[in-house]
Amino acid sequence: MPRTYKRVGLVPPPSNENLKKALDDILSGKFSINQTAKNHGLSKTTLARYAKLHQGCGFILPLQVKRPQFHLQILSSEMERELSEYLLTCSLFNHGLTTIDTRKIAFSFAVANSLKTLANWHINGMASKDWLSGFTKRNQHISIRKPESTSQARACGFNKPVVSGFYDQLFNVHDKYQFSADRVFNCDETSDTTVMDSPNVIAQKGAKQVQQTVSAERGENVTMLAFISADGKSIPPVFIFPRKKLKPEMLNCGPVGCLGLCHQSVFFPDNSFTISSIYQFHFH
Repeated sequence: MPRTYKRVGLVPPPSNENLKKALDDILSGKFSINQTAKNHGLSKTTLARYAKLHQGCGFILPLQVKRPQFHLQILSSEMERELSEYLLTCSLFNHGLTTIDTRKIAFSFAVANSLKTLANWHINGMASKDWLSGFTKRNQHISIRKPESTSQARACGFNKPVVSGFYDQLFNVHDKYQFSADRVFNCDETSDTTVMDSPNVIAQKGAKQVQQTVSAERGENVTMLAFISADGKSIPPVFIFPRKKLKPEMLNCGPVGCLGLCHQSVFFPDNSFTISSIYQFHFH
């Protein structure tokens, strides 16, 4: 069976609601199968088959016209919902599971619930790729994403007690000094490389290698600090170069009013010198 099934017929399958209304008309004796098929726009052979299956139920009982899941689906819809919630929880805890891990957990889940599985699941010790493809299609609120790397120190430091303590201190300082919106700034750092990525160029079709001349094979990362106030105003950025001495030409073609600083390493543990330099440069 293909992984992505394409329906051959042009007529879409009937919905549960339409089938239930038609079955109510047939089982209650209001209309015949042919008349009901014309009224609801359904196939009379389909109605006859469902009417035969539910002949002894009556229209008052709740009728399960269509199965809630595919007949070859190994994990039930409820199990897949629990599995998807577990995957989302792991992702929120910064420990998202890969596709291989998900397939292994699905196999363990099926074995623990004594479900009938395919032979290749037992051979490989995990669910198949076809199952994973169908699982993501049936649960469209999850997808395969490329995560952003987060250090262990940052992940441990971002928790409720730390964040609550920060906002408590911020409230106390703001209540004491009554800072205006133009005096409250947010700072964020980013890494800029000295060698830009090569743009797309026109070259020979089928060529195995297409090269472009750049200033260096690998560039050095320059830390940039950007600032914006609570009222939406910004000040020129600050560039920190991984060197001992700053050359004036290093700031050529930079933003107007930008500040250049130097440090032996891009990852500086103490940024007190940066804050004092920025304060003296922009506010004095």
